[in-house]
Amino acid sequence: MNSNSGYIKSLDGLRAIAIILVMSFHAEITHFGWLGVQLFFVLSGFLITGILWKEKQNAESSLSFKFKKFWVRRSLRIFPLYFGYLLFITLAYLLFHFPSYYSEYASYLFTYTFNYTRSLPGWEGNPLFTHLWSLSVEEQFYLFFPLIIFLCPQRFTKTLMIAIIFISPITRFLLGEYYTAKGLSEPVVADIVYWNTLSHLDAFFMGGLIPVLSLDKKIKKPQRIFTVALVIAIIAGIVNFANTDSGKYFFNDLGYNSGQTHLYQHVWHYTVLNFLFASFILALISYNSNKAFASVRKLLETNWMVNVGKVSYGMYLFHWAILEYVCNRIFITDNLALKVVVFIPYVIIVYLFANLSFRVYESRFLKLKDSLFTKKKTGKANIQVVQQPASEFTFFKPASHE
Repeated sequence: MNSNSGYIKSLDGLRAIAIILVMSFHAEITHFGWLGVQLFFVLSGFLITGILWKEKQNAESSLSFKFKKFWVRRSLRIFPLYFGYLLFITLAYLLFHFPSYYSEYASYLFTYTFNYTRSLPGWEGNPLFTHLWSLSVEEQFYLFFPLIIFLCPQRFTKTLMIAIIFISPITRFLLGEYYTAKGLSEPVVADIVYWNTLSHLDAFFMGGLIPVLSLDKKIKKPQRIFTVALVIAIIAGIVNFANTDSGKYFFNDLGYNSGQTHLYQHVWHYTVLNFLFASFILALISYNSNKAFASVRKLLETNWMVNVGKVSYGMYLFHWAILEYVCNRIFITDNLALKVVVFIPYVIIVYLFANLSFRVYESRFLKLKDSLFTKKKTGKANIQVVQQPASEFTFFKPASHE
């Protein structure tokens, strides 16, 4: 629920679910863990749009101040850890020439355009940086979306967001057809479409429509919408699983495996999932939710879930490298049951590392962020910027404490 400060504690727990899903995917425990990235996109759309939409209504702030406030705060939250991590990889490359092909991708990584490298000839991935494609998508969204929110009329913005939600599947279809015609293999085409920023605008906007249209206040029974979305997702998954070679067991991929274009999965997968996650967020934050969602909210607000969610950004950056170069060197197994057992200490190790990074390194920049934008009284006017609570330092943040 929303508190007076605007902080939604349960969304930290939702971030924990997202990062654990991603980690389970890379640990080869699940085939559907990639859904965690999709959940991050929808959640980011909800929170960032809420921030921008609320700021647009602030008549006391100039347009230039609104842009400055958003972009400077975003930069101080994201850039220090991201570029610090890249500098570490760069140092490893300069000292040990590892990975040997890092220089081919360094410029893309440092400019947040790495998501467009998948179509390069001879592309090679690496656990140190392959997953950073999603952060490129996020950063590109942070760059262009404020321009739409702050510069366009509200009615136009609402219409545009709705239109893009319907256009996005068509965009994914056209991208898939274009790269298939170039003779690329199915997994490569699926990845190229998945990594393209245009493919995920509907994820951001489905989440973003919740604050823009005030759906949490207008919809009386949001759990019904979630139920419909869940039924659609389950049926689509079953049909897809039954008609594709997506995995050996349904519980391991739920019909939502990655890297496939058969049955046009690259077109409809994301639409179904975005609707599911957006409807879940809506029901989670709404005052009109039923007792079942109240119980879910309490689970997501447990201390462990919230603490993991608060450092999910660092966990996302570090998790694959720790898995590949630490955990997999100690525990080498193809046994799924043993992988599940090892997964628990793996999550703990990644959490502790990310938490240490947060407290020792990231928090210094976050304090600077707060010192630049706090409520200040002047002789002429007040700059209405809310002082952030200590718990606001999260990967994605609600409107009153981005």
